[in-house]
Amino acid sequence: MKRLSNTQPRCCPLNPKILIAEISGKRPGDKFKRPTEKFSFDFDKVIISNNSEGYETDWPIITVPEDYRAWYKEHCKMSDSAYYAPMNRSYAIKYAREHGYDYLVQLDDNILTFDIKYMVRQEDGVAINYSTVAKTPHKEKLPNDMFRYMVEVLQNTNVGMIGMAPDSASVPQDDWLKERYVYSAFILDLKRVPPYFQGDFEDDIEYRLKLKQINVPSLEVVPFHYSKTAQGDGKGEDVTGNRQAYIKAGLKRGENMSKLYGDVYERGWSNRGSGIKRGNKVKFRHKVKSFKVGVMIKNTDYLKSKMLQLFAKYVTSKQDQLKTTITKPKFYIGLDDSKCKDKFSVLGKIALVMIKYGLTISNSKDTGLTYTLIGDEQEALSQIIDELSQVQGLEVEEGAR
Repeated sequence: MKRLSNTQPRCCPLNPKILIAEISGKRPGDKFKRPTEKFSFDFDKVIISNNSEGYETDWPIITVPEDYRAWYKEHCKMSDSAYYAPMNRSYAIKYAREHGYDYLVQLDDNILTFDIKYMVRQEDGVAINYSTVAKTPHKEKLPNDMFRYMVEVLQNTNVGMIGMAPDSASVPQDDWLKERYVYSAFILDLKRVPPYFQGDFEDDIEYRLKLKQINVPSLEVVPFHYSKTAQGDGKGEDVTGNRQAYIKAGLKRGENMSKLYGDVYERGWSNRGSGIKRGNKVKFRHKVKSFKVGVMIKNTDYLKSKMLQLFAKYVTSKQDQLKTTITKPKFYIGLDDSKCKDKFSVLGKIALVMIKYGLTISNSKDTGLTYTLIGDEQEALSQIIDELSQVQGLEVEEGAR
């Protein structure tokens, strides 16, 4: 990352026109189905959609017109069924430019949270993580401040696309600005970026590669995080919108990206996701070779000070907490069929001991003959063991297994 100077920010509109475009299709219902619409944004906002049937919203809905659909199908689409998201993203650029906006925020329709998360390394090497939470003061204003800050970064760099870190694949870091892929929540500088997205499902990845071809970098503001509804095909997981098409496509999901950018893009099946092994469950996963275009910053100190101001504004005070764990005594008792002539009589004697000392049964074994007794009695351990051991046909073991 190259540093140009520490002069004042470059000349730019004092009040740049910012448009927020929610990219959505085939997800009917209200803001509970499209949680992005729960946030209170200070900027003009629209929904760009190819299919908004059944939408209940107070956001203006802009339906991609038929003539643009025909143009996109002829010149840009790479798939017969999976071109809707890149088409909607492309039309959002056209719409924003035609209506005089300087910057375009593109958001998926299933954003759940926006947060600041960062890490500070101490001199002794200890890393301390900081994060906003639901109770952070003025939390409702955070998304607007995030977007304003990212616009200032665009105004003072050669970047064309800037976004946030996905919570599902990120942990707090001590980085500040990083040249990376950005997804689902990003801003475009409409003076610098190409007019259309392409590919099929991996349209946001494709767009960064398209930017690379014209030597324009994509940047992530590392402390800025967002989260989305869970993706997947399991019970209770979200398969609305484009996600049902993901499942149906399988490995063909990245076929066209492989054709467009085969030198850097790979695809396949994996039982890992965000560094976590999923066991025997495999899902589609893509892999893209690392590269850097090179980010030039005109006023590093200015942007750093603005970030520190955000940290100060959204500082979250937490009282020190002391957590204690009380381990209750455990007794494992087993019934020996060879010694136990009357099982019900033995169980009755166990019940009397349980009542006397306030014991409970937990984690019965599959055989039905071994039980775990748990209680609070610390001082009566030997007495409890002695009384249980006197029951004929009963074997008692103290401790953990």
